[in-house]
Amino acid sequence: MKKQLNYDELIALLRRRIKECGSQKDFAAMAGISAQYVSDVLHRRREPGQAILDALELQRVVTYREKD
Repeated sequence: MKKQLNYDELIALLRRRIKECGSQKDFAAMAGISAQYVSDVLHRRREPGQAILDALELQRVVTYREKD
């Protein structure tokens, strides 16, 4: 089974990939998106869309569970 990430782990992965690219601007250029959009995702103002998920090699999976 492939590893599932929670939102905090996704943001941490995004931060690592940004660091590997050198900057938010460089990551954004590589992903074909704006640096502002990357910033919005990092600051949790927007959900990561398909372009960011593709750049991180992730896919969105929706799950449900019983109430506590």
